[in-house]
Amino acid sequence: MAVAIVSCDPLEETFEELDNSTDSSISADLEFTMSDDDYELLEDVPGGAGIAQYKNFDNPNEPKEFLPIVLSMKYPHLGNGSSALVTYNFYNGSSPDLRGDYWEYTVTSDEYDQLGFRFGNFSNLSADIPKYAEFKQPDAWDGDYMDIEHKFYNGSGVETITSRAVYTVSDGWQYTFILPADSYGDFFGESGTDFSNSGEGLDKVPVYLNNFRVNFVEAGTRLVVQYNYDDGEDGDVPAVGLYIFNGTEWLLYNDHYQVTPDVLQLGYEAGEWVPDNTIKYTLSNADYATIGAEYTGTPRGDNLVSFGNFNRTGGSTSWSSEQVIDALAFLLDSGGFVTEEGQKYQITIVIYNGSTTTEVWNLIRENGEWVEKQ
Repeated sequence: MAVAIVSCDPLEETFEELDNSTDSSISADLEFTMSDDDYELLEDVPGGAGIAQYKNFDNPNEPKEFLPIVLSMKYPHLGNGSSALVTYNFYNGSSPDLRGDYWEYTVTSDEYDQLGFRFGNFSNLSADIPKYAEFKQPDAWDGDYMDIEHKFYNGSGVETITSRAVYTVSDGWQYTFILPADSYGDFFGESGTDFSNSGEGLDKVPVYLNNFRVNFVEAGTRLVVQYNYDDGEDGDVPAVGLYIFNGTEWLLYNDHYQVTPDVLQLGYEAGEWVPDNTIKYTLSNADYATIGAEYTGTPRGDNLVSFGNFNRTGGSTSWSSEQVIDALAFLLDSGGFVTEEGQKYQITIVIYNGSTTTEVWNLIRENGEWVEKQ
């Protein structure tokens, strides 16, 4: 029995009727978003207490490990051939700070060579500084930062400057733009070279960025900005914030960005749920036309164009299994389909074998070619 599902708890009524069933041959295609109750199913699962408490995952491997457990608990009657497209919350990490370890480095000639900077300098601070920081401290963590003295090509010549990099949980090492000292008075109207408190700085920095750093900036660009604030004791204490350009303006990396929805597809194979990238696809009339045009002049191609299906009767216009695979491979490579290594497709085609019916073909991309998935 096949059941198509699109609601939040799609099989509840079906499974209420099957509570006492031991039949595991039922298949269904699920699509749902994790609810608070779904996360709480993991409360007593080893390693799942934090997930149940915060209602999100914070490690890319956690959804692959724990979503199969949730699916087994929610839908114990489903069997092989089932699939699930699950939307869940992912925690990308807190805003950056400067409370971690600190390092100072001067880039050597050998290091420029090792990292592929053949002119012996950096020329793109946003890209080159994180690359060097990752090279020096690949195991850094939240709050770590470093100052890097290096040569910089500024468009007209080479100068020696010092740049700062800050480690962010969400994006790793990031180049840090330091708010100019004169901006506090000239732009913000402050009496000194700092803000009254850290929160004021976080809120006001986007005003500066939206005035001076919006041209030629791509949506999704992230920038760490360092500013000073008065802590009431030492004054001019540095702090940092992470900002994201949404295509129109700069916004603070806050709750809206720290927890974001993500999706994982899973399939039920050999008695268990496993992460699965299978795309289920049914050929359209345009697809039959595309394949037919490629095989025009052959009996089977002309037959496909005439009838809009694959003849599988075994006659002169028939398509063998190998020829069907070749035709589907051609279609998948014709554009608009995912062709990354390991990508799987489950394709439904219309055939004629004495009557009009359908066949399902499972293909996977291996070594740059489409082959039948066994």
